[in-house]
Amino acid sequence: MIDSRQVSVLSAMGIPVWQYRNNAAEDVTSEDDNVVEQVDNSVLLARIEQATWLICHDSDNTQQTQRLVQSILLAIDVPMTQVCLLTTAELKALESETIANAEHKQLLTFGESIVKQLFGESATVEQHRYEPQFTLNSKLTTLVNVGLDSLLTAPETKKQLWQSLRHLRPTT
Repeated sequence: MIDSRQVSVLSAMGIPVWQYRNNAAEDVTSEDDNVVEQVDNSVLLARIEQATWLICHDSDNTQQTQRLVQSILLAIDVPMTQVCLLTTAELKALESETIANAEHKQLLTFGESIVKQLFGESATVEQHRYEPQFTLNSKLTTLVNVGLDSLLTAPETKKQLWQSLRHLRPTT
């Protein structure tokens, strides 16, 4: 286990620091080819407590998507130490929870299915992008974007992403 000084040095050099996740907190079971993820809400709240930025996307978690998320965060000067990546199941679990200091947190979402999950089945990315939205008890500032797969395959969507990122409010 590395100490906090080592984490800060590695972060300053741009080297990602991976944390061991206890799988006891999240059980993944398969039912009729559908994967259902059980989320321990207390563990989830503890994970996001120190984070300023929450990120949820509906794309496959590949090296390309991970690098893209890191590049986006670098472009808006957000260190990975302030970020908590959420699965769609964890985002759904947060809907029933009260998040401490939610007014100081930003949620970046990437993908149509996330928008539908947060705003209803008829919602689209185009309806909610460019302006920060408020979700999860109206305290969490949420910025809606196209999916990471679209950003990787359609360069014109990167310009739209940058336009929407400029609407983020500074956090303290």
